[in-house]
Amino acid sequence: MALRAAIVFLSVAHMRVWAQTGEPQFEVASIKPSAPGARGPTIYNPTRERFAITGITAKALIAYAYDVREFQISGGPGWLGSDEYDIVAKPDGDVRGDRVLAMAKALLAERFHLSLHRESKEMPVLALVIAKGGPKLQPSAGSGPEVRGGRGRFEARSVTLGMFAAQLAGRVLDRPVLDRTGIAGEFDITLEWAFDPGADDGPSIGTALQEQLGLKLEAQKGVVDVLVVDHVERPSAN
Repeated sequence: MALRAAIVFLSVAHMRVWAQTGEPQFEVASIKPSAPGARGPTIYNPTRERFAITGITAKALIAYAYDVREFQISGGPGWLGSDEYDIVAKPDGDVRGDRVLAMAKALLAERFHLSLHRESKEMPVLALVIAKGGPKLQPSAGSGPEVRGGRGRFEARSVTLGMFAAQLAGRVLDRPVLDRTGIAGEFDITLEWAFDPGADDGPSIGTALQEQLGLKLEAQKGVVDVLVVDHVERPSAN
């Protein structure tokens, strides 16, 4: 696939400073505004030779780098969640584990001049609770943690309900979900619902939770860990 943005090599001085930090850095990186009407974001599977993202906002890039959801990011200017960028970079060595996330954090600090801090804030959340009639949960067969999902289908093996709530928040609802069932243990969970709320090919997510798992979601208040943006700028030139 042809690169949508040219890679511009950093100066030797920059590379020397980065090397002294001891943290993984991208060796070279290009950040350019996405073309009008581009669909995104698309995060390509990183390799030792290439890291690429198209159509991503700075807010979504922060969420990616810090392994949180966008609802956990507070503050910053309006463009943080609207301006979209294409990023092409060459990783510094291995991209396994948290190394590529550390490189993304360094990119945000270097090119977006990002600074932030962590807080815990009370905000509206969805609480996962037991529905009338009691839970309908399948105890884990002990095969080890595994999560898969797609449009209108979620499968998990050997997960706690706290883990399930986090998956609902991140994969399905894009809102904070807290486990308040009081149920301990690990379970094998399969959930199917109509991905399109207006479709007739299945139940809503709320109905599916009650009918298939004996659980439901309630609007409550809860404490959520958030990242507060102290300072950020549009990316510096390549």
